[in-house]
Amino acid sequence: MKKTRYKRSAKIALSTMVLLSLATSCRKDMNGLNQDLKALPQTSLEIDGKEASVLLPGMMTNIQSQTDWIYQLQQNLGADDYSGYMSIPSVFLGNVNNVTYAFVDDWVNYIWDTPSSNILNTWLQWKLKGLDKKYPDLYGIALIVKVFGASRAADAFGPIPYSKFGNSSNVTFDTVQEEYNAFFADLDQAITLLSAVEDKTPNVDQIIFAPVDKSTFGGDYAKWIKTANTLKLRLAMRISNVDPTTAKKQAEAAVSNKYGVLEAADGSFLMNVLTVNPLNTITNVWGDLRLGAPVGSILNGYKDPRLPIMALPATDAALGGKIQGIRTGIELTANTYSNFSKINVPANAPMKIMDAAESYFLRSEGAVRGWNMGAGTAKSFYETGVKTSFSEFGASGADAYLADGTSTPEAYVDPKNSKNNAPPLSDITIKWNDGDATEKKVERIITQKWIAMFPEGCEAWAEFRRTGYPKLYPITVNNSGGKIANGAFIRRFPYTTTFTNSSKAQVDAAVAKEFGGVDSPAKKLWWDVK
Repeated sequence: MKKTRYKRSAKIALSTMVLLSLATSCRKDMNGLNQDLKALPQTSLEIDGKEASVLLPGMMTNIQSQTDWIYQLQQNLGADDYSGYMSIPSVFLGNVNNVTYAFVDDWVNYIWDTPSSNILNTWLQWKLKGLDKKYPDLYGIALIVKVFGASRAADAFGPIPYSKFGNSSNVTFDTVQEEYNAFFADLDQAITLLSAVEDKTPNVDQIIFAPVDKSTFGGDYAKWIKTANTLKLRLAMRISNVDPTTAKKQAEAAVSNKYGVLEAADGSFLMNVLTVNPLNTITNVWGDLRLGAPVGSILNGYKDPRLPIMALPATDAALGGKIQGIRTGIELTANTYSNFSKINVPANAPMKIMDAAESYFLRSEGAVRGWNMGAGTAKSFYETGVKTSFSEFGASGADAYLADGTSTPEAYVDPKNSKNNAPPLSDITIKWNDGDATEKKVERIITQKWIAMFPEGCEAWAEFRRTGYPKLYPITVNNSGGKIANGAFIRRFPYTTTFTNSSKAQVDAAVAKEFGGVDSPAKKLWWDVK
């Protein structure tokens, strides 16, 4: 992150919550939305649903921002690091920043600003213009994107405005439990709306939606329905430790839906890039990103064929061409770690939102919990998940890999600073064993799911908090001022000026209700109870 980029982001003050809560508001900078609508005659916009479909691309491409510096602030200098996937070789702000638990307000703002400006505010326009009633199928797509965007923000902060978004100038925050109930309700509505159209006229999606679908699904409603069901299953599993009854009900409903969840044949839910994948720019042009140490430790230990596809060999002579990452949150000096392994993301690579393998790992964990996950067992779902991941990465050797009952993660050795050396993270192996205890089965499932989801750090960080897996290295430079104990991990982001400038009273009320009055990064979210 060059100084000029930081200055640019610092100048952008988005009082998003005030703007978005006003029913008559409409952001002028929302991906050219207003300009696009005004430029086209209304009769033209109504043909084939264009007046509604024109709203969708900006929503889809902001689940993860495709603007490199915004993506870096929205996700990379946070979830991507906290998940263990990536680390930074650059000394940002004297190493006093998000990665060392000293939260840079302007950076963290974008975790909320991006989805609220470009997804929730656009959803509000659907309602204000009555497009939800006029184009119910397209509105179903909007609801799915809405839940994707908002759930990521909710998992980052906790309470956010969601169910009452747009109702008044002083929007009440939902509790996390209320958010999840609203997510399920929105997904149910989306599935119903899309299914009604897909059942009756299965080819209409190619007329009104395919031209604007920025995902790799090419406008296929059936695959979007499966994605909604898989997202429902994901969110159900998230609350499984705190509300197992609701979790089971929602998970079984997702799997038993006639369209089902994503399968290997459907492929992953990816978003095509408009120009260049931000991770490519951040890694190769700016030099701000390298592989995380846990990826090297776990996958090197497993001799995992996916690792050379995920990352490049280090060019540092001390590593002898090995693929090795950097521990997150350590002492950094300029250029010390710049020759460690880069992540391997081609410039034109689509951005991963949800991997097809995830649905199998979710069903495997559900089966371990005794839920009805359809035709299959915990073992068969687990193994199919691994095979699907190998296929998605273009790796071979899945059968031999699954038969490996001895390989475990390796120790981490830092040739630059021995203080960062650490023993293996875990002794978990690859091969499934029905005789293992439940907890060991869960660790095996989550470890493989974590590998499959790479490089999507938001979901990986959330699942680490829910389960504790895979085991990760704690930071060694803790600049939280005692808010997070040494050796402990961040559980959430504290609220930023985007929230407090808009409605400090509502922030205070949410913090009092959900976190005992303390807005701390050590406070666990409602579902984070393990």
